[in-house]
Amino acid sequence: MLGVLGGSGGIGASTFAAVLALCAGTSVLIDLDHLGGGIDVLLGIESVPGARWSGLRLSGGRLDPRALAEGLPCWRRIPVLAADTRLPSSGAVTAVVGAAAAVGTVVLALPREPSPVRAEALAACLLTVLLVRGDVCGIASAAAVAADLSPARSAAVVTGAELPGAEVAELVGVPLLAVVRRPGRRGPAPGRPPRRLVRVARGIAEGLP
Repeated sequence: MLGVLGGSGGIGASTFAAVLALCAGTSVLIDLDHLGGGIDVLLGIESVPGARWSGLRLSGGRLDPRALAEGLPCWRRIPVLAADTRLPSSGAVTAVVGAAAAVGTVVLALPREPSPVRAEALAACLLTVLLVRGDVCGIASAAAVAADLSPARSAAVVTGAELPGAEVAELVGVPLLAVVRRPGRRGPAPGRPPRRLVRVARGIAEGLP
């Protein structure tokens, strides 16, 4: 399980989560940010049939991984479970993520706002990538978001840095992974994913156990 978290709004965290899922090979992309507008909209698959969180019905018992993957809309062969109007419960997230993990690498697009669901997801992630805008406001916002992160299981991708990346990461309190030009708010579909993000995502994917 890999988490992606924006240190501030509009930084491109959902875009990076999609690129990371693409680079991770067999994977499932799960959106837990119900205030983010829906990652399916960002990816241009909002009209593709399949379940979103509000339409997912879990009645207890084991969720079949194949049924989950086949019941979700796909973006570039990746099953995507998009958040919409309803914040999923911790129990639902546990069931879905457990089934998705049997399919492949699980990439979670996480909300900035603290919640029991986010805390549970963070605890389960092998690595959480925090995107940090490298200006004063971005650093201050990211430092607040990073308060819930474990430095041993998190890393910062600094974008649009006005300061050296290592200095930004130190101020935020998260180890530096990479420095890239600011990705912007445009999603990765229908065009090619931004190459600068692909390079970082491939490095993460190649380091997976």
